[in-house]
Amino acid sequence: MTTINKHQCPSCGGNLTVDNDKQMYRCTSCGSSYDFDYFREEKLSEMGKTHLSRKEFAAAVDTYRLILKKSPHDFYALRGLMFAAANLKDIDGLVKAGNKNHFTYNSPMVREVLDNASEENTGYFEDFARIYYNLNSLSNCYSEIRSLTSTKKRIDQTITLEEQDAYNYKISTGYYSGKNPMEVFIAHWVIALVLLIVLLCIVIPTAVLGDGIVALVAFLFFGFFIGLTAVVNMKLIYPEVQEEKELKAYIQDLHNESELIGPRIRKLEAEAEDLSADIRASIQDFIEKDALMMADSVKEQVPVVSTIKKHQCPSCGGSLRIDSDKQMYHCTFCGSTYDYEYFREDRIHEMGETYLSRGEFMATADAYDFMLQKDPHDFVALRGSMLAAAHMTSMSELDLDIEKLDFSFDLRMVKRAIESASEEDKPYFKELARIYSERKKMIELKEELKALYEKKENINSVIAHNNLSRNNYYLVDKDGVQHLPKVRFIIVWIITAISLLYTCGFGLGLIESIIKDPDSINIALGLFIPFLFISLGLIAYNYSFIYSKIRKLKKCDKANAELYVEVGKMDKQIKDLENASAETLKDIRRSIHDFVREDRIKMEAIR
Repeated sequence: MTTINKHQCPSCGGNLTVDNDKQMYRCTSCGSSYDFDYFREEKLSEMGKTHLSRKEFAAAVDTYRLILKKSPHDFYALRGLMFAAANLKDIDGLVKAGNKNHFTYNSPMVREVLDNASEENTGYFEDFARIYYNLNSLSNCYSEIRSLTSTKKRIDQTITLEEQDAYNYKISTGYYSGKNPMEVFIAHWVIALVLLIVLLCIVIPTAVLGDGIVALVAFLFFGFFIGLTAVVNMKLIYPEVQEEKELKAYIQDLHNESELIGPRIRKLEAEAEDLSADIRASIQDFIEKDALMMADSVKEQVPVVSTIKKHQCPSCGGSLRIDSDKQMYHCTFCGSTYDYEYFREDRIHEMGETYLSRGEFMATADAYDFMLQKDPHDFVALRGSMLAAAHMTSMSELDLDIEKLDFSFDLRMVKRAIESASEEDKPYFKELARIYSERKKMIELKEELKALYEKKENINSVIAHNNLSRNNYYLVDKDGVQHLPKVRFIIVWIITAISLLYTCGFGLGLIESIIKDPDSINIALGLFIPFLFISLGLIAYNYSFIYSKIRKLKKCDKANAELYVEVGKMDKQIKDLENASAETLKDIRRSIHDFVREDRIKMEAIR
């Protein structure tokens, strides 16, 4: 029984010699010739389509370039390269690309196709390349529109928020908390003006009449409140008014910026609409042209280099049938068999390693699956499948980035590798599967740790925010030094107590004057009233301004105390998990070190 892999002529049994120039086997006895690349080439176009359909574009490029090495002008290979250049699966992908806002392509690869196209196909590929160029231009246009739209949206959102803040602008703290600063500012000056008018109405007549004591008391009383109103207005309210004014100026600047972006977006949208219409028309014309080209290509007669390409028996010309179990062609007429996998088997491991090194794991799995169909115990194929299952390009990666959180593996592929391994290799693959599982377990620990750290960070952010808010409840002197409100609260109460003592004393004097000497009421009243108002003012200031800050400080401190307790519990959890993770990592490193050494020994023995 003659087989091609013995390099004997299927027709006469003579020796075959290699004609490197023509890439053929030639029989020295009968002169018959056979294309020794046939059994690989007949699958290349199909492989290229498969790679494209699975979006393994790098593998598709390699496949089509392998065709182009022998036939530089091959239409199908060049067409496949054009699809791969833009990461498109087929002509439908081009139609979909015309409806998308994002598009990119490999310009050097397109230039390669144009340079290798035959004269009759140059126009086809130039139209193809022109569509790519226009799609890329449209994509850039849409990208700029998105950028400008995003900027405008961000500005408009900022304007909306700032306008809302400006419209509802209120004083944040103190007695006037929740009130509009401009309204308070104007109201204070109106009150001060009214008090001034009242003061003048009292002081001038009493001064003319010679009643100096009344004028003095009136001046002290009204002067105190006018001065207090002016100080509060300029120290507390005016800065808020200025801040509101700056906010409105900032909003106006945002409006101006937004108005400049609008016309630019509309101009780009008009350009994109025109370009999009042109592209759709071009794609439609190109699809029709592509259909004609594909139809003509199907009609073309492919030169017959050998009878094997027609699936005919080289010995008798009978039809060849595929024997899937034996992976051979079988002649139904004379019974001859031909090993149609010979020319691919000698490179299948190399192909698998190439796909694996490039991270094309689906292509890797397909390559090694092919080997395992013929030899289910093939160690190299099973090893490659295990690596592909964990998305690793080589065994050295097993010890690299061991703590990264994106490690995963295909459990189905791992189980199949263990089940298919020979008895002597089963411990090897079981150990590798155990390492995979341990790494996955460690990642779960790391993810739990990460979640705890994120939760702790969120709590710390809340604590930091509380501390920031807490600073707003301190009292700041003119030098910028912060003081606890509780100290000021006590001091003000001491001053208030002294003022109240004086008030009580002058009140008793006033009562005594009323009883004993009604004529001296003016003097007693002149002393009692100012101290009474001073005492009431201090009490109002202490409770409305200082005490509110003390209460808010206590609230912040209580909230932070509860959060610190929670952080303490989390720190314990984190420490326990870190210890468990460290132990697991230590065990994994030791296991990986031993396994990699064993793997190196096995691979050196195989090579």
